[in-house]
Amino acid sequence: MSVISHSKYKKSIYIMKSIHLLTFLVSIFFLSSCGDKIGAGAGMDGGYYIYITGDTGRVVSISYLERPAGVELPKDNITVTESVTLPFFKEARTIDWPDGLGPDSFLEITSKNDSTTRAIIFDNALQLADKKCGVIAAFYTENAVNNCEYYKDISKDSVLNYLKSIDYPCYLEFSKEETTKKVRLHDWWYNYD
Repeated sequence: MSVISHSKYKKSIYIMKSIHLLTFLVSIFFLSSCGDKIGAGAGMDGGYYIYITGDTGRVVSISYLERPAGVELPKDNITVTESVTLPFFKEARTIDWPDGLGPDSFLEITSKNDSTTRAIIFDNALQLADKKCGVIAAFYTENAVNNCEYYKDISKDSVLNYLKSIDYPCYLEFSKEETTKKVRLHDWWYNYD
């Protein structure tokens, strides 16, 4: 009897060691196979918004950071450069990194003989003075509901005026002699209350 018990004991130890080893290997595989997904998974993307206004119909050249289109698990963001007609609004998506620093999302505008162009970049966390709703509700008015319903009547110019008045660091405005201006979302993430 003691020989059988000892044999069963050894077998149960072997099974437990096997389960622990299998659990360890599966954990390692999971963590290593999701390495790229941590940086680029759909839920980990950083989204930000670009809004540029000025003389309607004016064409300006812009550059901004975005994840590459059509790449399932990109490892790096790319700089997109394009000519756009004002007014211009776009949601850009970037790879967001697990260290919390995020990409250095930016907007650079090049224009000539321009004193009317104004622009902002912002993310979902940016709010107006009432601190109730995100600025984005003034752009996607279909989402302006309940306490934010009055955002449907807020003009984008008044949003820009407010952000200028509080020295929002991701606001830019051209003067007559300026040809290129750039703002970084990083300046808001780390310097804005």
